[in-house]
This record gives sequence, structure tokens and C-alpha cells, in this order.
Amino acid sequence: MSFAENFWTKDYHKGYEKLFIQLNQGILENNDFIKLFEKRMDSELIYGNTLQSILSESRPTSARQLNDDYVSTIKNTFTKMNDSFYKQGQYHLNIAENIEINVLTPFIKWCKSHEERIKFSEAALNDKYKTFKQSQSKVEKIQKHYFNKCRILEEFKSYFNEDELQEELREMSLGKSSSGKKSNENGKIENKEEEEDDDDEEIYEFTHAQYDGKQIKALLQAMLTQIPLNAHKVAILGTYQNVSTGSSITQWLLEHMPEFNKNTEKAETFGQDLIKNEFIRVVGSMSKAFINSSQFYYQWKPLAFELAGIDNEYVGDSSIAKSLTFKFKDVKEAIGVNTVDFSDKSQLPELINEVNELDEQYYNEVITLDNLRCEFEEMILDHYTFMQQCELDRLKAIKKVTFDFLASFANRVRDLNAITDELVLLEETINPVNDLKFLIENYGTGKFNPTVILYDNYYDSNINQTFGVDLNVKSRLDKKVVPYIIQCILNHLDSIYPDLKNDEERINLWTQQVHLANVHKLRSQLNGLQDPAKISAVLQESHPLLITNVLKLYFIELPDSVIPYSNYDVIKLLYTNYHDESQTDLRINGLQNVLSELPKCNLATLDAILTHLSRLISIVGSKNEELAKVLQTKLSKEFGNLVLKPKIDTMNSLESSYLHDKFQNTLMVDLFNNRQTIFNELKRQSSSRRAANDGVSPVVSRNSSLSRHDSIKSGKGPHSAADSLLAKSKSRLESRLQSAVKTHKHKELPHQPQSQPAQEEPSSPVPSLPPKNSSTPSGSGLKRSPSPKKKSLNVLLDDEKKRTLSPSPVKYRPSNDIIFDKSPDSSALSSPPKFAPSLGRKSSVKDMAKSFENSSTEDFQDALSRNRSRSVSPKKE
Repeated sequence: MSFAENFWTKDYHKGYEKLFIQLNQGILENNDFIKLFEKRMDSELIYGNTLQSILSESRPTSARQLNDDYVSTIKNTFTKMNDSFYKQGQYHLNIAENIEINVLTPFIKWCKSHEERIKFSEAALNDKYKTFKQSQSKVEKIQKHYFNKCRILEEFKSYFNEDELQEELREMSLGKSSSGKKSNENGKIENKEEEEDDDDEEIYEFTHAQYDGKQIKALLQAMLTQIPLNAHKVAILGTYQNVSTGSSITQWLLEHMPEFNKNTEKAETFGQDLIKNEFIRVVGSMSKAFINSSQFYYQWKPLAFELAGIDNEYVGDSSIAKSLTFKFKDVKEAIGVNTVDFSDKSQLPELINEVNELDEQYYNEVITLDNLRCEFEEMILDHYTFMQQCELDRLKAIKKVTFDFLASFANRVRDLNAITDELVLLEETINPVNDLKFLIENYGTGKFNPTVILYDNYYDSNINQTFGVDLNVKSRLDKKVVPYIIQCILNHLDSIYPDLKNDEERINLWTQQVHLANVHKLRSQLNGLQDPAKISAVLQESHPLLITNVLKLYFIELPDSVIPYSNYDVIKLLYTNYHDESQTDLRINGLQNVLSELPKCNLATLDAILTHLSRLISIVGSKNEELAKVLQTKLSKEFGNLVLKPKIDTMNSLESSYLHDKFQNTLMVDLFNNRQTIFNELKRQSSSRRAANDGVSPVVSRNSSLSRHDSIKSGKGPHSAADSLLAKSKSRLESRLQSAVKTHKHKELPHQPQSQPAQEEPSSPVPSLPPKNSSTPSGSGLKRSPSPKKKSLNVLLDDEKKRTLSPSPVKYRPSNDIIFDKSPDSSALSSPPKFAPSLGRKSSVKDMAKSFENSSTEDFQDALSRNRSRSVSPKKE
């Protein structure tokens, strides 16, 4: 358990914010200890001084006590008691001094350093988060601008037919070629004119004299270096740089131009000549006259710096009008004011160029934002590790300062030993590790769950990203049941296992963690690759430990887990109710029925991972069975949260009710131990289900769905709306669990042939699940979910499977399952798509992903047909 694994949220901010709340509470806890020790030190000082004051204040009144010649036991007793009080006072003063020197001073110094470390990390993460949110907002604005421009272009194209648009595009291409030639010719002519101008040196005319190039250069150098240059802000127009007042220019001319003879009128005339020769310009006024006043400002133009040979660092700040024009244009488009003349088809090339430029800008900003997100996650991970060490050091420091405080009383008199012993026992009860564990268990916000920023193209649903893409969508884009990235990684790992020294290295390959920055580097190299050969080439150059960690990161960044989170509560309830070893068969049977409803790509991916890891476990177990058990336990812990994750509510990302669930580890153990039994039966059921679906009438299936719908509606009771909804949710969860384990109960019944007429048989097209080592009973079987959306989705997936894959049962083939797509259109995946003049808005990857969960069957079929019409025809295996 660590901070790096338990304080993550969707927006990153709430996770580390809650952690720093607890860390700041630790700082206050340190201050409480300091105040406690200070009060005890003050008490020891007061008590010690009071005891020592007794000797001076309790003067004897008896003359016998002052007479040295008088010897008495009473006198000796009084003297010894006074001395004892003084010694006791000195002892308490020594205790106070020890508390100050050995306890308070070092602990206060350490607490200040600890507080600075916490504040530094908190400020650093907040600054990085602010930068991340600004970049995210910038991407959203660019996307809106890009989509708006695309809609304007599509509306513009609707005013013309295809022939007119093609003619305008041809004219555009011809115009570019002709303009290029003219520009080359003009360039040659201008170069010749410049060469001729260089021969004739330019003369600058002023009222009192003429200056050649060398003279004006010397004059401008002196003026620009000796006259004060400042920035001047003008309302609305902004801030002007390299500005001098009229009085400062006039004062310099009077002091450094002897030919003026201190004549102010001549100096003002020279200032007017500076404006005429375009060396300066008036700022903040419509007048073009030079006035000797400190209230009139003049900006030195770039020409003056160029002739003087002085660098102008503000040369790029003069384009205020251009920036204002761009902003005004954007404001017009944002408020719906039309800025395009739809009757002028000559604007088509300009609109096309704007769309392409915005598309490239949007793509680059998305990539920049995703890289910034990766850097932010790396920074959070580093600070989490550092803060965990700081918090552990703080708890240990409190333990040590408590021991140092009690050591100040080590030589206390006997009557204080009992109290000291009690405090020593109290010190021994401090356990920093348990305190840290308590903090994590009670205030953790969630596992590491990054949110990938996907590029959403306006015209094409193809995507140049792999990580963060829905598993179903990626499977369809790759035209494979198991995506290429998973196949290539598993094939590569199979090839490197024999080269490893021993089984310890093979185990560490899957269980050892590496820094997130190194994993992100390999992720960045793989993210844009669609060709299996290129993926394998990158893997050949990478360390195996990075490859296994990047595979884990791929599963973490999926929008949904391999076993969808819709099954999380059912499986959790299954393992809660059937957790004993005697109920293993019921639990496995229920798990098998739940897995039967998974999409083909999810099921095949789960089978591929389990097959690969089971093979590794068996290889290790052939030499050392104990080591194989250790490996299986570690793999179950590693992949439990990757295979099945809960759905975190985005409105309440601090939900931590799922944080301490442990049943995923038991789930993985069951999958490892019963993999062949479960998946062989699922493959058999998949073949049987296809055969049964081919023979079922659509009317019967529809009637079955209606009957199930009527049975659900008939379960309403006389409760309030909220109670009814809660009761429905609980009963639905219980019914799913009961239907999952229902098949196991039918195993105990003898096989009886059905004697009912055909019209009374159940109309469900799903074949029944047979018991182990026996024929299939007629009364048992897998129940399809009553949701008509799920049924239609499975049917569509079966149809797509028939078109793109062989009709054999779903299985993972490490060496032969990769198809190299050599179609001409495959190169389109290597770079972001540019604008096609005749294309409209098409379904994006995000739209396809939403179709798997929310859309109706008809909408999903339309989206699927549109996507299939754009993609390359699949090759038969």
C-alpha cells in the first residue's frame, strides 16, 4: 500500500488535494506536540525556581538555628530539608534545560523543514495542474473553432454543385503555379534593383543640413543610446515600447547639436524632420506634429534601429492591428455573425486552407496536451513517493522526540518511576507503519486511473492512437478479435522467455515496477503505430520489463476493463455469497455464465492473457512448484484490478467504497485454475448459440422479449418512486446472480425428456449449458440478458465475426493471428487526415464507442454500415 497507488482521481486534483489535507493535519499535529513539550518545560522552570526560592525565603526565627555553637538534631533536620528542596529545584531546572536543548530545539527545526517540503510539493502540483487545465481549455477552444469552421465550409459548399467546386479547385491550383512563376520573376527584378540601389548611397534631407548613410548612422546611434527609452501604455491600443517624450528629444538636441545654438525652435524643427523621415512616430494622438513637451510621446521605428545598427528586442510587438482583427473575426463567428459570402465561390480555397490549418493545429495541441498529461502524472507519482517518505519520517520523528522527552526524566527520584514507566509504555505503543496504513485505508480516493485524451477528427473515424481507445473499437479497426498491440507484445514475450537466465527473472518481468516516465516513453512510440511489423520492431529495441509494464498501462488506460464494469457488482455478489471452498462449483458455474455475455473481443483478449500467463506458470512449475504458486499469486494480484475494474461515478470521483475489494484476486485464481474448463465450454456454447440463432424465428424472439418485459413491469409494488427504484435495482442484481448459478442446480436433477408441445417450449434462442461429463439437460442453459440492446449487439458482433474471422471458436493464436494489411488505404493511418472537399461529418471513434453502450440497435447498425463502407474490405483468413 502506498500513496502512489491510492490517491488518484479522474481530474487528478481531488486525489492529491485530499492527501495534502491529511498531510497538513500532520503539520498541526507536530505543533500540538511542540506546545505540549513547551508547557511541560515552563512548568518545570516554575516548579524548580519555586523550590530553590524556599531556601532564601524561609529564614529561621529561632536564635538557636543561627548559633553555630549550638548542636541539635532539630537544627540539622531543618538545614537538610532546605538543602534537599534546593537540590530538587535544581533537578527540575535541569529537566527544563534538557527539554529545551534536546527535544524542542531540534524538533522545531525539523518541523519547519517538513512543513516547507509539504508546501513545496503542494505548490508544485497546483502550478502544474493549472498549466494542464489551461492547455485543456485551449484544446477545447481550438476544437470548437475547428468544428465551427468545418460547418461553415459544408454550408458554403451546399450553395454550389460538385462541378463548380471542382472547377474552383482547379483554378486555385493553376493560380498557385502561375503566382509562383511571377514571384520568381519579381524576385529577380527586385534583386537587380537592390543591387543597383546599393551603388547609390541614400541621402537624408533635414531642414538645416543633409546627412549621408554614415552620418545618419552615427547620429541615430547617439540618440538611441543617450535618449531615455521607456514603455508607454495607451488605452485600448495596448503598450508601446521604445518610446521617448518630446521634451527628452529636444533636450538632447540642444545639448549635443552645437549648430542649433540652444535654439528651441530649431530643435523642434529637427524633431519634425525625424517624423518626416519616418524615424519616429506620434503615440496616442492623431496629430503628426513634433511638440516639445513631456506629455507628448514618440516611438522610435524599426528603421531607426536598423540604420543605427542596434538590436530592437521589441520588433515583434507592432502588429496590434492584426491581432485585433483576428480577435474581432473570431468574436463574429462565435456570436453567429456570418463572415462568409456564400454567393462568392472564390472563397472556397481560403475556407479549405483555414480548415486544414485548424485541423493541423488542433491535432498538434491534442498531442501536446496528452504529453503534458503524461508529464503531470509522472510529477504526481514522484511527489506521492516523496510525500509518503516525508510522512513516514514525520511519524518516526514523533516517536523519537517522545523518546527524547522521556529520557529527560530517566534519573527521576523513586516516587516518579511509576509515572515514567507508564509514559515509557505509552511510547512503545507508537507504531508509525500502522498509522500510515490507517491513513491510506481511510482517506484513499482510488487506484491509478488515467484519462486519455483522444484525437477526434471531424471527417474520419480512423484514429492514430492505440492507448485509451475502446477495446471493441480497436478490435474493429484492426479487423482482429484481439488487437494487434496485445498480440505483438505476447508474441514478443514468448520469444524472449528462453533467453532469460532463470525463473526469478521471468517472475520479476511481470511483478517488478518501473518508473512511469520510462513506460510513457515506450507508450509514446507505440501509440501511433497501426502496422504489426512496426510494433514488433519497436518491441525488439525495448527492454522486456518496459514491455510488460506498458501492457499493464494499456489495460489501465482502457475506458472499460476487459470484463466490463457492468458485471462488477454481479461478480462481487457471487464471490460474497459463494466464498467457501465447498461452493467452488457453484461459483465457477456462475462465473462461466457471466462471462458468456461478454463481447467476443473481450472474451478473446481475456483468453489470450490467461493462456499466455498459464503457460508461463506451467513452465516455472515444471522445475519448482512452490515458485509457480508464488508466481500465480503475484499475477493474480497484479491483474485482478486490470481485468475487472469498478465504474467510478464522475460526479463523485472521491468514491472509495471499491478501494478495498479483494475478490478480484480470488477471481483471477479461479480463472487460472479453471481456465480450460470455462473457456472450452464458452467456445462450445458460442458455436451452439450461432447454430440456434440461425434457426429461431424473429417473431418468437420478439415475443420472448415482450414477455420478459411484461414480467418486469408486473413486479411493481405500492411503494414510493425512490423505494421502487431501489427495490428494482436490488432484485435485478439478485436475479442476475440466481440466473448465473441456476445451471448448477439442474446438474443434480435426472435427465428427463421434454413431453410438452412445441408451442409451450421457451422461446429463448440461447442454448443451455450442459453439466460436466454429461449430456446437456433440456431445462438448463445460459440465459441471455433481458436487455434488447445487448441481444442486438451480440447478434451484430456475430455477423461481423462471420465476415471478418473464420467460423472456428474464439481462441488466441500467438503466431498466426496477425494479418498485415497491404491495402492502398492503409497508409492513411500513419498521419492525421487532411480535408477532403466532398466529405461530410462522419462517425468518430468516440461516437462508435458510445454506440456500444447507449445507442439503439438501428442507430448502431447505421453507424456500423457507414464505418464499414469507408474501411478496407477485410481479407479472408
